[in-house]
Amino acid sequence: KVHVLDASNFEHDTQATTGMTTGDWFIKFYAPWCGHCKALTPKWETLAKKLKKKVTVASVDVTQNRILGQRFGITGFPTLIFLHHGKMYKYEGMRKVKDLKKFALGGYRNAKEEDIPPEPSMLVSALFEVLEQFASWSQKRPLMGLGVLTLIGFALAVVLVVLFEFCLMPLCQRQAKEQITSLLHKEMNRLQEEKKKRKDDGAATNSEAGDEDEQPATATGATTGETKKDR
Repeated sequence: KVHVLDASNFEHDTQATTGMTTGDWFIKFYAPWCGHCKALTPKWETLAKKLKKKVTVASVDVTQNRILGQRFGITGFPTLIFLHHGKMYKYEGMRKVKDLKKFALGGYRNAKEEDIPPEPSMLVSALFEVLEQFASWSQKRPLMGLGVLTLIGFALAVVLVVLFEFCLMPLCQRQAKEQITSLLHKEMNRLQEEKKKRKDDGAATNSEAGDEDEQPATATGATTGETKKDR
């Protein structure tokens, strides 16, 4: 018998991320309206009988368990995934019972190995549950659903404006002030260094000029001395 999984029992039954002590699982992610999924149903039931006590064959209705569809990256139907020791392998072969059985009993080792995605947090799960209930309700009352979405959108816009005004704006202003202050400090340091450099250059120039003035005086003194000696 095909084991039916949903968001409430998936992790408990498969233990996908907690050791998988319940064995290997071959799971069909499907949508009720999918023609290929309907055609696969009798084959999937036959496969469950053939793999009894070896591999648990299961199915997930993604339209009713969107959080599982998102968790496993389901983008098309049916998607067949084999779970083994914390790893998952997508089946992309022929949808015949013998081929499916061969894959489940070892053929999966030739497929691409991927880590099983972690279980969503309770907050994310609760959010998805609320969204699913709202989607189901809005399908029955489209006009009211549209009105509620409009109100939610308006409320989110108000929240974003408030966050920007009281949180992001002061933060941006503080960062801008810090950047300006940093630039001013750098500029002041640069000016001080230039001033010091000019002062040092001026002192060096005066020193050289003093040395040049002393040399002629010495030479003159020597000449005068020599003249007196000659006399």
